[in-house]
Amino acid sequence: MTLGEPAAFGAADGHSLVLAGALASKAEDEDAIDLAVIAALADSRALNGYTQSGFVPFDPVNKRTEGQITDADGKTFKVTKGAPQVVMALAKLAGEQAARAERLVDNFAAKGYRTLGVARSEDGERWTFLGILPLFDPPREDSKETIHQSVEHGIEVKMVTGDNVAIAREIAGRLELGTKIQPAGDLLA
Repeated sequence: MTLGEPAAFGAADGHSLVLAGALASKAEDEDAIDLAVIAALADSRALNGYTQSGFVPFDPVNKRTEGQITDADGKTFKVTKGAPQVVMALAKLAGEQAARAERLVDNFAAKGYRTLGVARSEDGERWTFLGILPLFDPPREDSKETIHQSVEHGIEVKMVTGDNVAIAREIAGRLELGTKIQPAGDLLA
């Protein structure tokens, strides 16, 4: 899993956005997304000026992580990263900024990228939407061949994912599974 080109909103630039995302991560938990965000830092020493005094890991209900951070000057703040729609709602992103964020998420998804929204709060209540981090998590190199061998042996292969439909369509296309995608909600109805 690798990070693509960050899309800054309230962050000064892509580097600041990646740093905020890394501060909302915890390497010790060995979460693949957290590790990809931390690995995207131009210089990992950028984290040295910060102390993470609290961390809420990702869960499927809240769909985000959150870090309580103290900087080198003793100032505390919170950072969060997670599902873009969740982080956008938390930051109360609206109007053209919300429309731009939604377009970016859709454009990244069409290219097979997952996305993370990142935000920061100085007081724990009002959040500033910092931007979007695109993550590319390609199928394993042997996936396509494994699928072909399975089909040759009479096994019908289906892909099940919790990803955005556009991401699923892109990945299924790469694996030659077709692009007819059914959202889980349609299957469970």
